[in-house]
Amino acid sequence: MNVFDCHLHSDMSPDSREDMENYIKLAVENGDKYFLTTEHANIIDDKENPYRHMIDIEIIKAKTDRMRQKYADKIEVLFGIEIGWNKAVHDFEIEFSHRYPFDMIILALHGRPAGDTVDQRFDDYLAQCCVAAATFGNYDTFAHVDYVLRYIGHTDLSKHRERLTQLFQILISQDKALEINTKQAPDPQAMERIDYILSLYTQLGGKKLTIGSDAHSVPVYKNAFDEVIELIKKYGINQVYVYKQRKAIAISI
Repeated sequence: MNVFDCHLHSDMSPDSREDMENYIKLAVENGDKYFLTTEHANIIDDKENPYRHMIDIEIIKAKTDRMRQKYADKIEVLFGIEIGWNKAVHDFEIEFSHRYPFDMIILALHGRPAGDTVDQRFDDYLAQCCVAAATFGNYDTFAHVDYVLRYIGHTDLSKHRERLTQLFQILISQDKALEINTKQAPDPQAMERIDYILSLYTQLGGKKLTIGSDAHSVPVYKNAFDEVIELIKKYGINQVYVYKQRKAIAISI
């Protein structure tokens, strides 16, 4: 099984210290056809200089280009990005997404939602996800829909069926992929959430998935892929996707 990790961060992202080349060496050892880097792109609300936190994008692109040339006979290095949606700079983010020749664009939310309880905060988070997914347009896959639960605590996702249905219907109608994020797998609560996400998504007719570890270091690259892939197959899905030049490529699992 040669499934590619479609979500990871190197020291080109502010929250990782791992050299990108270390991931590439591991991917080559695994016999992977592709390696995809998806560094953070978080644009802040600064009207005088809205791209001041994007200054490293040229460095990221240059490093990716060097790695592509260096490993050209061993693996195909792809240039992805994870855009952290921020309503205040929505227009800037869309313009940024068109400025560079990304192979794959992940859309994600990383903000802290409002509310007094876990369920109130998760509902607020999902509401923001729906707005981002519906209005952003220029992206390929939507990341970690249970992201905020990493920090505020676990809940039964069935209590949020209506909001999750709204989000998944947006993705399906726009032919966007849904990311299955394995960062907290195989923790039982994380696997419970993934199971519910897959169950509801497939019930609604969803078929297009990407899979990513959200790794920030080599030891968790492709974290729990075997366990999560078996769960994906339980719902009749036998392929996942990677993107090259913004075109979906199906990978059998």
